[in-house]
Amino acid sequence: MLIRRCLAASRRASASVEFALIASFLLLPLALGSADFLSVLSAQSQLNTALQSLYYFAYTSPISANNATYAGYVVSLINSRSIYTITLPVTLPSGAANASLSYGCFTPPSTVITYQATTCSSGQTQQTLVSYQVKTVITLPFPLPGLANPLTLSATGKAQIQ
Repeated sequence: MLIRRCLAASRRASASVEFALIASFLLLPLALGSADFLSVLSAQSQLNTALQSLYYFAYTSPISANNATYAGYVVSLINSRSIYTITLPVTLPSGAANASLSYGCFTPPSTVITYQATTCSSGQTQQTLVSYQVKTVITLPFPLPGLANPLTLSATGKAQIQ
């Protein structure tokens, strides 16, 4: 009877040690990685919201859409209530100015659109497009091997405003 009790206690102790090993080598890194993932996800969501706010600004005031100062005002309003600091870079990766306008021109009945940096000539129908890029830098709470820390995220897009 005493031997059975000792074996049962030994099995319980063995199960506890196995659980501690699994928790420390599998569950803990999984939980820490999910915290990093949620940080990145919330920062990217905030970037997308900032981009949508800039599009709304450009749509409601197309004359000022390419004014980087006004776009900076919109970004500063977003930063007043945000977790991560969003910036509006001076230039886009393509070398164009941030908050840059481009124009799509076509002559009806043709549907072939040509895009250019200047306004369309008379007799052509014009689409006005605005490009924005926003960036943020986040520090991961639990940096994992293979991921840069701090991590730079960006969102770039183009929207038709006229």
